[in-house]
Amino acid sequence: MPHRLRLLSILALCFVLLPVSRASQQSDTPKVSLFPAIITYSLDKAKLNLPSDFEGKVNLLLISFEPEQSKEIETWMPAAQALQHMNFQFRYYRMPVSNQENFIYRWWDTSSLRSVETDPETWHWVIPIYTNKNDFRRALNIPNEKEVAAVLVDKTGQVLWKSSGPATNEKRAALMNAVAAATHLQ
Repeated sequence: MPHRLRLLSILALCFVLLPVSRASQQSDTPKVSLFPAIITYSLDKAKLNLPSDFEGKVNLLLISFEPEQSKEIETWMPAAQALQHMNFQFRYYRMPVSNQENFIYRWWDTSSLRSVETDPETWHWVIPIYTNKNDFRRALNIPNEKEVAAVLVDKTGQVLWKSSGPATNEKRAALMNAVAAATHLQ
């Protein structure tokens, strides 16, 4: 009888400690953010299977959620363009993200983007994303749509570095360091 009581005590203790152990393991492990699998088209009408069709070893995604955020995106462009000219393993993309709508809306929105981006040479680097915005933000751990997000990903879509809002000198320096670290690892 004492043996059964001791066994029951051990089992009861396991039932109490197991959830606590699992909770601490989950909170200590950093969540890996990944760019979600999306099939879309760039403004130059090239079909893309993302993230595998990103062209760089590392890719800066300048993500906006509202048309009026284009001014914030522009603050990142000098650093993005400089990096792309200096580092052949780096590419940048501008990604306006909208909720998944019908075909007519997507056609109209994409045509509007082409009329704003008047240089066809830049169309390859502009990739409108039509998806569930909340799911997209959750996959990349972007807390809200109030600011643009600058997200550095590798060829598999794993997030290597992230910032939000307009570019500052500190953010540009951090981006440069993250790109240098990611492209010199292999």
